[in-house]
Amino acid sequence: MSFIPIHFIVLILLPLIILSHEDRDNDVYFEVIEPSDISYTFRSRLANNIGTNFNHLLRNIYLIPTNPLQGCSSLQNRYELKGNIALIERGECSFVTKIFNAQEIGALGVIVMDNDRTADDRFVDMIDDSTKRTVQIPAMFLQYRDGHLILNSIEKNHIIGARINIPLNLTYNEILKVHRAPGSYWL
Repeated sequence: MSFIPIHFIVLILLPLIILSHEDRDNDVYFEVIEPSDISYTFRSRLANNIGTNFNHLLRNIYLIPTNPLQGCSSLQNRYELKGNIALIERGECSFVTKIFNAQEIGALGVIVMDNDRTADDRFVDMIDDSTKRTVQIPAMFLQYRDGHLILNSIEKNHIIGARINIPLNLTYNEILKVHRAPGSYWL
């Protein structure tokens, strides 16, 4: 008769306990189609009280890093970002400023990736900065490892951005089966 050690059971069940239904309700999943070296499904977290939700699936849309990457000033690659999703790095200014700058040039949404390489076990709550600017596009937060995996692949492949499908409508069982990036911290 074999048995499963208790520490193994705890390692399996602990993430299920920590990840509440409320957390999962605020998660947005997207898949990278190209470049093929990062064709994974990624988990991001919707901003708190900033922006909107996705009304429908956006297929084969580009996720394009902003220039400058922090998105705190006028975006130099405005023509590429128009009609696509902006990838912006956290830091230097408020989340609202980053999202508003992308919205102003016609981006359909924003993914803010973390700038703290030690924080891959949690999501940062993106909150309003009380400047009363109106954000009318979806905004999500992406952990450092996933965001920089995407950014590094875009740079390595010398392409404008990654082609993605967003948002994915996944059931809990489907979430367990998706092809996640190596080291991604989620179920």
